[in-house]
Parts: sequence; C-alpha cells; structure tokens
Amino acid sequence: MKLFVLCTTMLVALFAFHPLSAQQSGPSLTVKKLFTLLDNPKSLINKEDECFKEVDGLDILKLNKPYIRVYLNNLKNTGLFSSAYLSEKEKYYQQMEKDIAKDGYATGRDCDEYTASQDPPEYKEILAALQKTAPVVTGNTATITLRFKSIPGYKLVYKLVKVNNDWLIDSFDSK
Repeated sequence: MKLFVLCTTMLVALFAFHPLSAQQSGPSLTVKKLFTLLDNPKSLINKEDECFKEVDGLDILKLNKPYIRVYLNNLKNTGLFSSAYLSEKEKYYQQMEKDIAKDGYATGRDCDEYTASQDPPEYKEILAALQKTAPVVTGNTATITLRFKSIPGYKLVYKLVKVNNDWLIDSFDSK
C-alpha cells in the first residue's frame, strides 16, 4: 500500500510540474535563448547597425555589404532561426539596396526588430511572460503568443518550425 501511495504521489508531482518543464524546452526555450542573446550588448545579434555604412536619421544611404554577410552568418550561427527567416532577412537587405539605387536611400526600421515595437517591454518582462505562456504546438509548427500587463492590447506572436528536432524561429509579429 505504501508503494502505491508513493507511486501515485510521484505521478501527480510529475504531471503538476509538466507545464513548467515543457516551457523550459522546445519552442519556448528557443525564444528564451533569443532574448537572452538580445539582453547581452556584446552579442553579435545586436550588431545589425554595422550593416548600414551611412545613415541620415531613419534613412539608410549606404549599406555595408561585407558586414551584411557577417551579420547574416551570425544570425545563422545562433541556431535559432529557420532558413526561411534567414532568406527573408537577406531579401530585406537586397530590397534596401534596390531602394538606395533607385531613390538614393532606403527607409530603416523605426522599431525594435524582435518585438516589432517602438516601446518594447524589457527583456525581463518578456522572459517572465514566456514563463507563463504555453506554446501551441501543431505537428512541426508552434506559436507562442506573449501578452503583457504593462502594455494592454500589445502581444508578441512567435511562429516556430521544427527542423531536425530543433525549434527554429520562422517569423514574429506584434499585434
């Protein structure tokens, strides 16, 4: 009887802590790693500004093409982004190059890239929201929607894909 009670207690404990452990791995872990890197000023992921050789306000007048390659490789080497995401980033810089050739400038982003917001929540708020949010997983895709008490109506939506057993960020948006 004691063995039955012990086994039942352990089983209940396992299920009680499952949501917490699930959020420490899989899609949530990928997003957590992203914001851990972003919170480190020395992280190479924070060096996108070096892709722009000449800037006037939000207008980008000249690209640093050799560094764009380096930056895209830095993103790839994080192991956090899908090939589709990286391809879109490359197209983003190609479009900037076309705009500069045509108009003499390209318009830069006027918001934080990874939160799609001009006044994004602090990274510790994002990580706290991530702890409270369970990803919605459907086969090899997952969606994580983060909401913040400090910013009513604002939410971050990360879409991830599973490739070779790794969850990779495929896209993100704010709503």
